[in-house]
Amino acid sequence: MAYEIVMPQLSDSMEEGKLISWKVKPGDQVKVGDVIAEVESDKAIMEVQSFKEGTVKELRVQEGQSVPVGTVIAVIEPTGSITSEESGVRSEERAKPAASNEQLGMRNEEPKEEPQKTTQPSTPKSSNDKEAQRAVQTTNDSHSILDQILGFNETPPSIQNPGEATGVASPKARALAAQYGLDIEALQEEGKLPTPAHEADVKRYYYRRYFTAKALKLLHEYGLSPELFPVGKKHSEKEILAYIAEHEIPKPEPLSPMRKAIIATVTQAQQKPVYHIYDAIDATLLKAHESERYTLTVWLLKLFAEAMMRHEDFRKTLSGDAMQLWPNASIALAMADGEALYMPVFRDLNRKSVAQIADELAAMKEKVKTGRVTPEDLKGSTFGISNLGMTGIERFDAMINAQDCGIAAVGSETGGKISVTLTLDHRIVNGLQGAQFMQTLKELAKEKTLFKT
Repeated sequence: MAYEIVMPQLSDSMEEGKLISWKVKPGDQVKVGDVIAEVESDKAIMEVQSFKEGTVKELRVQEGQSVPVGTVIAVIEPTGSITSEESGVRSEERAKPAASNEQLGMRNEEPKEEPQKTTQPSTPKSSNDKEAQRAVQTTNDSHSILDQILGFNETPPSIQNPGEATGVASPKARALAAQYGLDIEALQEEGKLPTPAHEADVKRYYYRRYFTAKALKLLHEYGLSPELFPVGKKHSEKEILAYIAEHEIPKPEPLSPMRKAIIATVTQAQQKPVYHIYDAIDATLLKAHESERYTLTVWLLKLFAEAMMRHEDFRKTLSGDAMQLWPNASIALAMADGEALYMPVFRDLNRKSVAQIADELAAMKEKVKTGRVTPEDLKGSTFGISNLGMTGIERFDAMINAQDCGIAAVGSETGGKISVTLTLDHRIVNGLQGAQFMQTLKELAKEKTLFKT
């Protein structure tokens, strides 16, 4: 029995996932624990594993496609199960003399004559035939784009026995063919239309004939109908681009799971009853101890963690009707890579040396750069830091992450001081508590013993 792999729910808020890349292809053998794909949730990119041993039978989702949680993305034929095709082969073999296990297992090594599928062109076998390979790729791309323009998930059935029962088509197909100036009977005799032909078959033929592959790609990217362009002439990429410019047509860009998560987070943050405290800390010791390894961010994590241990309200979160006080200082740090914005959590910083914090920060930077941040990396904080000082921004407001009680927006150094803006959830931290925390932070910035490595 086939084993179906579905789009997993990698976080409580995840409703759909994006298939980033396949690590297998149909026909590959997989074992339990083998990574078959990478998917992007609303918070991170994760690996999807197989929990069965067998053969990859089908990949149902294309790379770059987003589908709802629970959608079947791949089908594995478990080892030992018998497909209908194999059943037919084995019934034939039973009539033959007994063969060794090794001979029976060589179906892939000793290919048999099979009908050629016409839905996808075969790739040229010669590695030197680059032009032919590019032509095949272009044809495959136009197939895929046409499927999406026409609303199909799969390519149409292959044309069977061209020349037989010619001129058979639905009324809509006939009307459309007349509009396009196409001879259905002649095209069916040539094997260019299936029998019977339907409206989508006529459209598919016409679009492929009168639009270049690049033109079709543009139509798909901009959500334009081919019907907007005159019938009976070839349309190029240049013509589509001219139409887009003339009519001021914007290119729609679907929201990625990451962008949807950011929108949800900032929307939630905007609903919190917050207030701000604007101040600055002395930069003398921070700058004096800054190095390639012990960056300003490393020292800020150490500094804020120490202040949090002296002010327990900054280690609190709300949970229903209860306030939770956490024993250690765990801080979410804003880190970005292009569009992707993460708030990975550095846990129990009060129990770690500056060297340990530096190592964790370096490891997390690599995770962010390679898109390997996991949902576990984003849990467990009570406070956050967003540092834009390196960009030259002197002061800004930051939005509180998830269930944290507050966040510090750290700006650039000006006149020997670094600006700090606290955004605090008034339900957890009141104004006096916020002011006292800021005062402690300013004192710690001048405390030499804090800067020992």
